[in-house]
Amino acid sequence: MKEILNNLWNEYFSEECISVNTNEEKELIKKLADIREKTNAKLNEEQKNAVEKCIEAVYDVESAYRKKSFFKGCEFAVSFLFELGYNKKPFC
Repeated sequence: MKEILNNLWNEYFSEECISVNTNEEKELIKKLADIREKTNAKLNEEQKNAVEKCIEAVYDVESAYRKKSFFKGCEFAVSFLFELGYNKKPFC
């Protein structure tokens, strides 16, 4: 099951999760870009490199949490549907 979820995540959902679809997402990305630009203007090259490494680490952690949430959501959905079918109770 975990392999199937990995394939689903890697081949489809990871791309879907990073697509920018709403005005709110666009505004947040613009805000981040503005802050990054202003910060970089105040830093020397060594400091910029350190900040970039920190940002990359934050992205890695966030990506791991996003994938974990996807897996947990799928596991919940399957167990919920299994339980629903096993008990043969109506959904509502």
